[in-house]
Amino acid sequence: MAAVPIPLRVVRMGQAGDGVGYLADGRVAFVEGALPGELVRAEITEEHQHFVRAQAVAIDLSSAERLSPVCPVYVRCGGCNFQHWAYPAELRHKEQRVRDALARIGGLDPATVRPIIGAADPYGYRNKGQFPWGRDGQGRLTLGLYARRSHQVVPVDVCAIQDATVNAVLSVACRLAEALGLSAYDEEERRGILRHLLVRSSRLERRALVAIVVAEMDVRLAEFARRLMAEVPTVAGVVANLNPDHGNRVLGPTTHLLTGNAYLYEQILGLTFRLSALAFFQVNPQQVDPLYQAAMATLFGHPARVWDLYAGVGTMACLAARGAGNVTAVEVHPEAVEDGRVNAALNHLSNVTFYRGAVETVLGRAGSAMKERPDVVLVDPPRSGLSADVLNLLTRLKPSRITYVSCNAATLARDGAVLQEAYRLAWVQPVDMFPRTDHVESCAAFELSD
Repeated sequence: MAAVPIPLRVVRMGQAGDGVGYLADGRVAFVEGALPGELVRAEITEEHQHFVRAQAVAIDLSSAERLSPVCPVYVRCGGCNFQHWAYPAELRHKEQRVRDALARIGGLDPATVRPIIGAADPYGYRNKGQFPWGRDGQGRLTLGLYARRSHQVVPVDVCAIQDATVNAVLSVACRLAEALGLSAYDEEERRGILRHLLVRSSRLERRALVAIVVAEMDVRLAEFARRLMAEVPTVAGVVANLNPDHGNRVLGPTTHLLTGNAYLYEQILGLTFRLSALAFFQVNPQQVDPLYQAAMATLFGHPARVWDLYAGVGTMACLAARGAGNVTAVEVHPEAVEDGRVNAALNHLSNVTFYRGAVETVLGRAGSAMKERPDVVLVDPPRSGLSADVLNLLTRLKPSRITYVSCNAATLARDGAVLQEAYRLAWVQPVDMFPRTDHVESCAAFELSD
């Protein structure tokens, strides 16, 4: 007998686009597809001691902020969370999430959060797409995005948040690979070739680089690259990234150029940057300018020494070098370090030095150039935030200012709680780098306490 749907009133928005309500027994209910203020009937899909997950199967009282999703696979796909919600409501939610995380996790002042900077257009903005290959029920090759909370590939020909250059590749890649008999890698069976397709575009050049992540090299990959460039003229080059590991890690250690160019060029705040297919770079070119403007505003007074940790291709390092005495950049990925050194030369910046390696390792082994106390430290760590070693080093060296760019408000708040032993949180600027998804970027300015 099917479970009887439970009536629930949704009181707020949770993470990953789930509305939040409460059962009669006091447990929290995370309701997929529900919006704040709605009265829904929900079927429980998971039960736990303190919470349940549920699916809204009927909406008895609908929110005035509810929209019809623009994407035909939105309900199945796990790429977006908020296409069913009005964009101003999404922005209010994200700004409040940053405030709540700072106060609840870090014990920091939520009044330091500035109004969020929203996007002019919440669609068609992404300059990088990462798409897994898979097989459908008939064993046919598929390409798209993972369904929510699974590794089941939902076929996608056009993604509403990707720009047109990325979508041009996405719309033909599966057909070309299938015509060549290329197979998707199966994690359980540990056989097959194709793992992911990565596409990076440039708003400056209006061209794209394509990376095929494969479990093994195959002679047909070169033909796939040739056909792709012939069919999509905006593709500047195609590389193959070899990842033979059996785990879920996306990228492998070696990359081979199959055809065309290995690099694109982009501009940010008047500087030019070279990008390889796999190096880290912000994915929203419309929103990257206000984000980095906020970060560079912390460099007032022309500091003599600036560190840029987790430097990527040296974007912030190069921007900072225009107003600093010297800049030291640290990045773990060798391709990004190579791009960073080229970028400094492209922009005629002789005062930027790059170190390759994990931040913890480089800071531990570096010579006198890294031992001098920096005036300003810029950090843009992964979602996991700063390690205890890096936090300890920063609180020991006590630079005058720490500028923290974060894509995870929770780890920003956690790390801020440690930094506030010696620092004052001056302000936090949220920027919606990822419209229609659950993620929000922030730039936080910490100033050394007197």
